[in-house]
Amino acid sequence: MQLGDESGYPRHGYIESADNHLNPATGSLVLRMVFPNQDQALVPGLFARVRVPTSAPQPTLLVSERAIGTDQSQKFVLALGERNTVVYRTVTLGGAIDGMRIVRAGLSAGDQIVVNGLQRVRPGMTVAPELAVASLDARKPVQLARR
Repeated sequence: MQLGDESGYPRHGYIESADNHLNPATGSLVLRMVFPNQDQALVPGLFARVRVPTSAPQPTLLVSERAIGTDQSQKFVLALGERNTVVYRTVTLGGAIDGMRIVRAGLSAGDQIVVNGLQRVRPGMTVAPELAVASLDARKPVQLARR
């Protein structure tokens, strides 16, 4: 936590509890935090800045929303297998980031997937892919296959 006259975030505390829903109007979440107050600088009605760390950055596999299909209760992508044959892959998805979805399971880094022309391809077909690189961050390219 940082008070108005402090630099950096010198005060350390912990989250005691969190509300179980997000306010849809403001996008905010109510947290109750506890901070030591040995110097008696914290008083009721005081405004402060609080930085809440979530987790360390980690490499994550992203695919375009356009490449994801739904088959009854599961999500899938069409990937390229040996000799550019189309392969059906069930995937477990996470959250969305700028039109891309996090893939938790079902694909590996370097796998090529079909993004365009999904209505024309079926598992087992041979395709002539046009490779494209899509990325949110230019330092971490994600290979996508187009038809």
